[in-house]
Amino acid sequence: MGLLSLGAGVAIGYVIGTKTGKEKFDRGIESVKTKAQETWEREDVQDFVAKTSDTATKVSHDMAESTKKAATAASDLLKKAAEKADEAEEKVSDVVDEAEDIVQEKAEEFKSPQTKTTYNGDVISDPGQSTERKGTDWANEGGAKP
Repeated sequence: MGLLSLGAGVAIGYVIGTKTGKEKFDRGIESVKTKAQETWEREDVQDFVAKTSDTATKVSHDMAESTKKAATAASDLLKKAAEKADEAEEKVSDVVDEAEDIVQEKAEEFKSPQTKTTYNGDVISDPGQSTERKGTDWANEGGAKP
């Protein structure tokens, strides 16, 4: 395959490279352009082009109409969703207000339990008070006198 491609390339290069080859190549190009123009101007080709253009126009109009309908439907759904969200927000606000009222009532009803100290002194916050022996005060160990 590679040798065949090489041979074709050499032949084409030779034809294009020589003066007569260049003239033949230019005539060939002109011939192709003429044939393309003649084909384009044929009645059946122009009929096909017109039908294709009409079909493309119809499809684009149909697509535009469908897109418009879809946008309208989406807009309507968004409006409904916004209304539902507003309703939900009102319900949540009502529930929160009700919960705040209940919490306030319960807070007013709440009475703190009374606690009694069952030991002598609080060693954690006042290490000068001992709970080992009643009446012992470690702070009076010969320090400065008041």
